[in-house]
Amino acid sequence: MSETEKAENEARPPRVFISYSHDTPAHKQWVGELAGKLVKKGVDVILDQWDLGLGDDVPKFMEKSVSEADRVLMICTETYVRKADDGKGGVGYEAMIVTGELVKDLGTAKFIPIVRQDNGQEKLPKCVSTRFWANLSDDQNFDEQCEGLLRELHNAPRLPKPALGKNPYAGEISKAETVATAMPAEEGGTIEEMTLSAYERASEAARNNDLLVWRRVLKEARQKSAEGLVQWRAKYEATPPRTDAELPPMVDEGFAAASTIYAVALAGVESGHEKFNNQCAIIDELLTPPDWNRSGRTVVAGLPDTLVFLYQALHGAICMETGQVALAVQLARSHFRYAYTSEPEVLYENGEWVGWPKSISDNCTDAWKFLTKLPEKHSWLFRVFGTKEDYLVALSAYYAVLNIVEAVDALAAGKQEVFGGQELRLSVPLSGFMIPDQLTSRAYRLLLHNPVELKQVWESVGVTGATVAQHWPAWIKSCQIWLAGVYRNYFRTAPVYHKGLFDEPAFRPRPSSSKA
Repeated sequence: MSETEKAENEARPPRVFISYSHDTPAHKQWVGELAGKLVKKGVDVILDQWDLGLGDDVPKFMEKSVSEADRVLMICTETYVRKADDGKGGVGYEAMIVTGELVKDLGTAKFIPIVRQDNGQEKLPKCVSTRFWANLSDDQNFDEQCEGLLRELHNAPRLPKPALGKNPYAGEISKAETVATAMPAEEGGTIEEMTLSAYERASEAARNNDLLVWRRVLKEARQKSAEGLVQWRAKYEATPPRTDAELPPMVDEGFAAASTIYAVALAGVESGHEKFNNQCAIIDELLTPPDWNRSGRTVVAGLPDTLVFLYQALHGAICMETGQVALAVQLARSHFRYAYTSEPEVLYENGEWVGWPKSISDNCTDAWKFLTKLPEKHSWLFRVFGTKEDYLVALSAYYAVLNIVEAVDALAAGKQEVFGGQELRLSVPLSGFMIPDQLTSRAYRLLLHNPVELKQVWESVGVTGATVAQHWPAWIKSCQIWLAGVYRNYFRTAPVYHKGLFDEPAFRPRPSSSKA
């Protein structure tokens, strides 16, 4: 390990959460002593005995601790294992959190089972039963086992892996192969220049209906984005952010690293050509970058989900600007999944993908602010959208469509009870309505630009316009309550500019004798 790496490790101590069951006072004391030894050896420990006070919310403390920690030590006594498997008590709750993290990030090394048992037959909770574990049951071997644990936490193995040497046969690679795999000359420019070039080349290929050139540009964009994300990951794996203020700049760099694939995809959508405008598959590529490891700090390892958040927003905005509402809705209702999960999720129903990306913030307002400022930091987006005002209008109109989709799909699922004029639990935040007053009329008109495709939002799932119109006032009221609750400086009549949608001639329901 270099002196620089040692200095960085000392400046950034590993953050560890200890999860255990309160079996006996003696066991609680043992856990406290273990935590104290780790702290003295340079480990930043989160422990309920120190960090949880009277009146604190216990489930929130557990969730936050598991999420923010670099590693989680699970002290596996017989009682802990039983409670974890049965889902009982605080340990059971923590086990659910752990299981959720493992399902999301299969292959993670974040969770370390620590066996503390007397019977010699080591048992682990089912959720971590296949993990390597440390055994601190035997006090005689405690120091040796504890040193191994400390080395793991400090990433200081006894036998470090040797540095990779040079290929002794590199000179035998043919010149033809070298030329074939070389990067295009234009890649010598800045990321911004390369991204703008990719966008313009992809736009020209789409205009000329040249699928061969398009595929070549897309292939190059994929390669650039993959390489950029590898470099980004290496940087922030070594120096992860320690404060919330460091998250937006970190994500800006991640977006820049993947920007060429965004540029080509947006060029395809913008063309409106059926050969190029369906770019839903880009989501799959963003969710599973090549050789991406889902373990580690959530804000770093979870960047792919934030990249999806940014892509779906930009995709939806360009769809609105080009009158392709159906294409925006198609992506929003599409199913995607993580690399190792079995059940796919509807994009707009995943809060992290549409409004609460963890790598930016768990706050939808922060995420929206990040979105609105994106072109200011990545000016190639002005080439796509025009002015900042044009961009905000298109972005807001897209989120208004998502709001309609969420309402309509609730009706289609027979969930009329959510239209009771009460506060809603939304998948899609309403932050998109928080744009300057002078832009709301433009956003509303953009929403109405293609009434035929907008009607398809509800007709495609078997809901009549009359049914939506009947429940629309209650939905709007609930949206206003949501906005007033999140943005305290707004009254219950907070601006929801599409509230009069079904008063418009194009959407006004005709009298019908059919059942709603």
